Amino acid sequence: MSSEFCEMSLRQTQELLRLTDATLQNICCKRFTSEELYEEALRRVLGGKGKRGPGSILLIFKDRKNGFYRGSVFHLKEGVMAESEEIAFDPDSSYAIDMSDVDLVKSNWCDTCESVEEYQANFHPTVKAFVGRPITNFVCNRISGERPCAIIAFNYPGEATDYDADVLRSLAVVIGSLVTLSNEVQGTEQAFIYTIDALARACEAAEEETGKHVVRVNRYAGALAANMGLPSAFVEIVSHAAQMHDVGKIKIPHSILLKEGSLAAEEMQVMKMHPVYGEQILGDSPRLQVAREIAISHHENWDGSGYPYQLKGDKIPLAGRIVKLADVYDALRSKRTYKPSFNHEETLAVFREGDERVNPTLHFDPEILKTFFAIEHQFEKIFESLSGDKAYADRQPGK
Repeated sequence: MSSEFCEMSLRQTQELLRLTDATLQNICCKRFTSEELYEEALRRVLGGKGKRGPGSILLIFKDRKNGFYRGSVFHLKEGVMAESEEIAFDPDSSYAIDMSDVDLVKSNWCDTCESVEEYQANFHPTVKAFVGRPITNFVCNRISGERPCAIIAFNYPGEATDYDADVLRSLAVVIGSLVTLSNEVQGTEQAFIYTIDALARACEAAEEETGKHVVRVNRYAGALAANMGLPSAFVEIVSHAAQMHDVGKIKIPHSILLKEGSLAAEEMQVMKMHPVYGEQILGDSPRLQVAREIAISHHENWDGSGYPYQLKGDKIPLAGRIVKLADVYDALRSKRTYKPSFNHEETLAVFREGDERVNPTLHFDPEILKTFFAIEHQFEKIFESLSGDKAYADRQPGK
């Protein structure tokens, strides 16, 4: 049986290494939460379908504020990961673990107790209830990292072995490493988003209302993308990248940008260059691909009558099509040098019937227009809530 356990241990450790490798390969483009990492790593080790593994796993953390331990139990039920409610452990109770001392503990009921029933006194009632059957063994290992935490695996088939302990140690290392990487990536991501915000704010110097406008367009675009059923990663990217749509206006002369009334034909041709300038400013970084697509395409029309390249239909990047509608809505709601502001109902009328500048049938992706009418009340709330100083406060780091 030792050679069999060793082979199973090797296979499970290889699974964890593959998870680590896959995460590292995707770390520059994939956003993830600690919970997602836990679940995927735990899935590789939990028992079922002929693989040796524990029946349940408890992840437990020390709360920095009050010293309590908090955690949840996980197990697979018909192939689906199930998670218990959060369990609080009083640090002075017999169920708590001194994480400063815990390195690796392996325990079988027959080593310390006269019966399985007596062994149950070692475990928190909520843990026992979620596990759903008597606990006969466990292995416990500390997870390295800034925050004290540990992993406890219950009910290995037969007895918990040294090989099981080795796999759990590997799982603890993987979780600790991936969560550390996740935290580092999140820090980098926050700095990246702050840089995008700073670049968008550069547009505000000329036009007072621009700062409020770009915040609202972010929100409109995110609402449209989310309600179109698009992937959450895309929704999040669009929600930040939308504010870059007019970054090219930095290169437009103020005499044109701030002119009262309509622009002359020559001035309009200069203004129509701002999508091209925006694409140039954003450069060729892969991280700015969506922002670049938005900047170059948010004035293209569904029927091919837009600018700068007269793209048509699906040839227009999806993010650009979304931001086009968001941008037009906010432009209609806002006062401009060449027009008064419209209220929400007046703006809806333009999206239904059109006016001298907007032809909804020809200018917008019909699916995006349909989604807009389904959530138009959200647009109204966004505009009303982000029309003053709150728009600026909302863009501060961490908001």
